[in-house]
Amino acid sequence: MTLSNVFWGVSVLIVLLETALLIWLWVQHGRLRRSFDQLRCAFERQQRDIVGLCAAAVRIDERMGKWFDHLKEMDTKIHEMGHLPHDTETSYQTAIERIAQGAGVDDLVDECGLTREEAVLLIRMHRNDD
Repeated sequence: MTLSNVFWGVSVLIVLLETALLIWLWVQHGRLRRSFDQLRCAFERQQRDIVGLCAAAVRIDERMGKWFDHLKEMDTKIHEMGHLPHDTETSYQTAIERIAQGAGVDDLVDECGLTREEAVLLIRMHRNDD
């Protein structure tokens, strides 16, 4: 065996090894490409989900703001109504006086601002049925 035959033999062996390595790298590249595509699709789905969740959060925040404003209005009204017992007592006292004068349910509702049920109850309690 001559030196040139050994050189050619080693060269062919190196070329075969490089070819095998290139084929293996090409297969690995295909696997990595598929994994990358799957990850990209999952990432895009998650991005869409996040956008949807953010939009929903904005809508909920708007609704909560409206409810908060509504609750503040109701709190103000309830606070203002806290001053009504004195006025309510006055209207009840007026209603009792009107009952003594013979006023009916409709009269009490119109004149004293009572509900029909309140007027009926007051008449039952305060009408003198002799």
